[in-house]
Amino acid sequence: MISTVEHHAVLDPARWLVEHEGAELIEIPVTKDGLVDLAFLKKLIEERGAEIALISVMHSNNETGVIQPVAEVVKLAGDIPVHTDAVQSFTKVPLSYKELGVTSLALSAHKVGGPLGIGILVLRRAFEIPALLHGGGQEREIRSGTLNAPSIVAFAAAVENSFYDAARVAALRDRFEAGVLGSVPDAYINGVNAPRLPGISNVTFPGTQSDSLLLLMDSEKVSCSTGAACSAGVHRPSHVLLAMGHTDVTAQSSLRFSCGATTTESDIDFALSVLPTVINRGRAAASL
Repeated sequence: MISTVEHHAVLDPARWLVEHEGAELIEIPVTKDGLVDLAFLKKLIEERGAEIALISVMHSNNETGVIQPVAEVVKLAGDIPVHTDAVQSFTKVPLSYKELGVTSLALSAHKVGGPLGIGILVLRRAFEIPALLHGGGQEREIRSGTLNAPSIVAFAAAVENSFYDAARVAALRDRFEAGVLGSVPDAYINGVNAPRLPGISNVTFPGTQSDSLLLLMDSEKVSCSTGAACSAGVHRPSHVLLAMGHTDVTAQSSLRFSCGATTTESDIDFALSVLPTVINRGRAAASL
C-alpha cells in the first residue's frame, strides 16, 4: 500500500512489482488538502491486514509541501512494516525516526546542500531485506560495493553546517502567498489547510496553462516548476494534484514555487512584481 501522492521514486517501483512480480498494489487516497485518508487505511487494514506486506507514506510531499500523519499511519499499521520517504523533510521540520515508529526511513543529501547520488536508509536492525547488490557485503549485506566515503563525509558536513531557518523561510512563503492572493484574487493555494513544509507553495491560477506560465516566469528571471522539480519539462498533469481532486485542466494551471535558505524578501517581492503581468499574458495566450 502506498499513498496516491508518493514521489515516483516510490510509485514506479511499486508499479514495477505489480507488472513483474504479481504484487497487488492499493493506493491510499488523499483528501482535497492532500492528507492521506486515515479512515480508508484503517478500514483496509481491518479487512485485509494479514495480506499487506508494506505500507509506504511519504513524510512530506515534494510538490505541495503537505506533511503526512506518518505516526498515525504507524499506529494503524500495527505489525505491518511502514516505510516513509522523508527526503523533503530532513532539516526542514522536526524529524525523528524513533518518534515516528516507522520500520524504515529514506533521506537524500541533495536536498540539504550535500552531493548528488548519496542517501541514507534508516532500517530497523531486527528487520532483514533482500540484498540490492551482491559482492563484498557492505552496508549490512544489503548494498555491496566500496563505500563512497567522500560523499558520505560531505553529506554529514552539509547536515552539520545547515543554516536553514525554518521560521524565516515560512515567513517568506506566507509573504509570497499573501502577495499572490492579493494580486490574483481567484488563485488558490493547494494544501493550504494542511500542515506544510516551510518553503513550498503550490498555486493554481485558473484560466492559464502552466507550461506557458513557466516560460513567462523564466523570461522574467523567476525560477519555478509545473510539478516535481525533477520532472520539469514533462508535459503531463501532476499525479499529486489529480489525487487531490484537480481536473486535468486545473492541474495544468498550477505552479510550484520554492523558498530556500538563501531566499530573501527582495526575491519574493520581485517575483510578486512580475506575477500580474505574467498571469494576464498567460490568460490571453490560453484564450486563443
